[in-house]
Amino acid sequence: MCGITGIVSLSRSDIGKILVECGRKLTYRGYDSVGVAAVRNGRVDLRKDVGTIDEVNDRLGLSEMLGDRGITQLRWATYGAPTRVNAQPHFGCEEVFYGAHNGNIHNFHEYRSELIETGHIVRSENDGELCVHAVDKYYEQTGDMLESIQKSVDDLKGAYAYAIGRADAQEIFAVKMGSSLVTGVGESETIVSSDLPSILPVTRSVIYLQDGEMLHLTPDEVKVYRIEDGKKLDRVPELSSVDLNAAEKGGYPHFMLKEIYEQPNVAKDLMGLLEGGRNEEWLSMIEDASRVYLVACGSSYNAGIVGSYYFNRLAGTPIIPSIGGQFEPMYGKSLDEDSLCILVSQSGETKDVLNVLNLVRRDNLGKTLGILNVIGSTLMFNSDSYVPMGCGYEVSVPATKTYFAQTIIFAYLSAMLGLRNGTLSAGESRRILETLQNDLPKLTQQTIDRTGILAKNLASTMTDVKDLYCLGYGFTDGVAREGAWKIKEICYNHCEGMYSSEFKHGPLSIVTDNYPVIFVTTTEDSWMMINHINEVSCRGGRTIIVGEREDKLGPYVESETDYLAVPKSDPLINPILDVIPLQLLSYFLSIDLCIDPDLPRNLSKTLTVD
Repeated sequence: MCGITGIVSLSRSDIGKILVECGRKLTYRGYDSVGVAAVRNGRVDLRKDVGTIDEVNDRLGLSEMLGDRGITQLRWATYGAPTRVNAQPHFGCEEVFYGAHNGNIHNFHEYRSELIETGHIVRSENDGELCVHAVDKYYEQTGDMLESIQKSVDDLKGAYAYAIGRADAQEIFAVKMGSSLVTGVGESETIVSSDLPSILPVTRSVIYLQDGEMLHLTPDEVKVYRIEDGKKLDRVPELSSVDLNAAEKGGYPHFMLKEIYEQPNVAKDLMGLLEGGRNEEWLSMIEDASRVYLVACGSSYNAGIVGSYYFNRLAGTPIIPSIGGQFEPMYGKSLDEDSLCILVSQSGETKDVLNVLNLVRRDNLGKTLGILNVIGSTLMFNSDSYVPMGCGYEVSVPATKTYFAQTIIFAYLSAMLGLRNGTLSAGESRRILETLQNDLPKLTQQTIDRTGILAKNLASTMTDVKDLYCLGYGFTDGVAREGAWKIKEICYNHCEGMYSSEFKHGPLSIVTDNYPVIFVTTTEDSWMMINHINEVSCRGGRTIIVGEREDKLGPYVESETDYLAVPKSDPLINPILDVIPLQLLSYFLSIDLCIDPDLPRNLSKTLTVD
């Protein structure tokens, strides 16, 4: 969790200004509290407080801080409440060492007690402070920063990255031990950060790091070392082609709406990426596996449910979806050397997913295929192979275009696999692939255009609704779960997503007059969905339908607003399109409730903690 950025410069004296600019690019990683440590003439100016980066900047003048080096951190609270004292960066025992971290120190309580018992001045209840003290502790013994950092890693248990400096040296050091970290080399300055968008305001010349590596940044050079033995590694910076404006709103009021509207281009670009990708490798991994698991969390797990239907329907291949945190206790003992785990993570840093990756690698339990959006992530570097989502940066905390991309990837791989194993004819496979390639981008745009105003009008009728259900059947099971997920995370309303035929086995008891239930359907399954709609409507419930316009469904809605109709398409494309009106509904309802959809409370974009 959290986001850190450190800069060492020869050309700047207004370090606060650039740290705030870079820090804003990491807002999606944490917004409980913010801090900046700026170093000038051998002294550290440390300012931090609770709030977003703009709120704290307004109060404390972060962008006005002077110096030629420094560190900023945006926090998402895990250890220690969101308070000023727990905000990062932190000092060591004296105001010489300063540093900040991203991730979790699992032995926080034991190590904190040990430090205090040995005389360290620990001021907070935040685990990031322990990283600073760990280096401080060994520097007292060795007087050597690299050796002190190596020793600190032995003390700190968990998944983390940290950046640290001393007031008396024009340099910053950094460590990657399970959390994301990337570094860049500019003109007379270097930078290290949790994510690429924060690097781009300074330079496009970047180095992606791997776990177990540490950095030494001076104004004109970044040196990379292996922590295990201190060996200097030869890493040549590469030029990033990511658009500097990729993390900007582009005229939209919120990143979430911008990213929903980017989905037609995602559909187009992703198919090009998949057609030119390592198809043979990906498909062979699935074919050769004794069993295949699809491991994901949150929205990615919902997409994985849709994916499991695609693999069964198109390729006759059973894919077992599993929530990342549940995988080992539920399926761990069933893994063998021929198993395949398809690991899905937008960030490539999701801790629950990386735990499964580490389990497979540690015990040689088969292979891993990563599906990820962030190039340079831990999942990318450590999977046996990976499929890129190619979405560009998704800044808003709620997943939209990355969920959308994942469902396309699953449909594509299933159609290709079905052709190879004979469950689809050449004509059937070609029809599906051509629909994905040629029709999906325009159908996606039509869906946005047609359902946008309907979703906005529907949202305006639901501002007093605090409890509802979203039901799917067959292919739309995962779609309904995702729609409910969006309403919960950005509207703060309880919306339960579930399989529609299960509703009568208990939750139907909640239905009273005008109780809203959303039904997400395809033209193939609407005959069954009508049975489930009747169970609600005959009890006075309010029926809301998402799917293609069908005459037989029309009588079940009381007004046009309650039917979010997507364009007519192949039934196999319905599940991909049906999520869009649900994304729009949650967005507009969030706006009507005066909630910022980009920054829902208590949540973070990249979950790097257990």
